Amino acid sequence: MGFLLAKILFLLVLAAACGALFTYWWFRRHYEDVTLEYARSRDEWASWRRGFEARLAALPEVDLQPLREQLAALDEAVRAIDVPIPERVDLAPLQSRLDDIERRVSDIRLPLEQRLTAMEHALFPVETRLDELASAVRAVHVPPSQTVDLSPVLERLGTLQSLVENPPPAKAAVREGSRNLLTHPGHGKPDDLTQIKGVPKVLARKLHRVGVFYFWQIAEWSPADVKYVDSKLAAYKGRIERDAWVNQANELVATPSAAPRPTEH
Repeated sequence: MGFLLAKILFLLVLAAACGALFTYWWFRRHYEDVTLEYARSRDEWASWRRGFEARLAALPEVDLQPLREQLAALDEAVRAIDVPIPERVDLAPLQSRLDDIERRVSDIRLPLEQRLTAMEHALFPVETRLDELASAVRAVHVPPSQTVDLSPVLERLGTLQSLVENPPPAKAAVREGSRNLLTHPGHGKPDDLTQIKGVPKVLARKLHRVGVFYFWQIAEWSPADVKYVDSKLAAYKGRIERDAWVNQANELVATPSAAPRPTEH
């Protein structure tokens, strides 16, 4: 055990000696003497300072006498300004008027208070009479009223209100010179005419202006009706027969979303 400790101690001493030798070698290799550099920098700074002071001394002296004269003239001008001192204002008349107004107000207050007191005394019997009437009204026994079922009346009023707010659309009339072209969509919501092949939105709006709103109208067209409507569609002539609108409308009438044909009364 002692041999092992001695061996470890020897290795530590050897490592310390090697580290010291390496440190000495590194400092010897990388050491630079900055003393000369510092002395050179100090001499350069002293030389630059002496040159700067010499240049400052060579500059001509600035004559401040004109500036001093201008300041003196400005000071004299400011002192020469005559600011009038306002005279003392006599507030005694104003104070006397205020005292007179205050006195008059105090004289008015007393009669007013007396009139209010007199009014209170005059109203006292009225208040007493009102209290008696209130006690008499409380003493009156009113039998409980019977419960009235107003639900039928309320339902009727609700129906009338809904009719007033949402009146039924007026029945559409057939346009003059046609068989089933309508003046307005008076038989329910208009069908979506763009479901017909060859009918874009622009043409659907044109058909509304002509009086076509429902599939059942197109499905009932005769050749004469087709010719009449085709004459109203200047930019779309021949499209009714070319795209077979009547056949398509017969199929679309049976769809659940299509408006039913109104019954004749």
